[in-house]
Amino acid sequence: MDPSAIPPALIPPLRLRAGRELVDIATLDEALAFAERNPQPHGDYEGMIRRLQAASSTEDIIEAGNAFRWWAESNALIVEPGLPE
Repeated sequence: MDPSAIPPALIPPLRLRAGRELVDIATLDEALAFAERNPQPHGDYEGMIRRLQAASSTEDIIEAGNAFRWWAESNALIVEPGLPE
């Protein structure tokens, strides 16, 4: 299987709250789409968007995933497993 055919993944995937909706985010493409639909005031939003858009190497992919996770945490969007939804 061609590794370039696999979309960059968030490990582990995240469950986020967008208003009343819960959204599972497993790839950088999904993270980018979520962030663009749900801009939030905390964290480096513009830097995170740039990282998600430009990620190509393994290091870039990890950095972009971490930037998205930190942005989501700083805006209290992450729903932790086992907690009431």
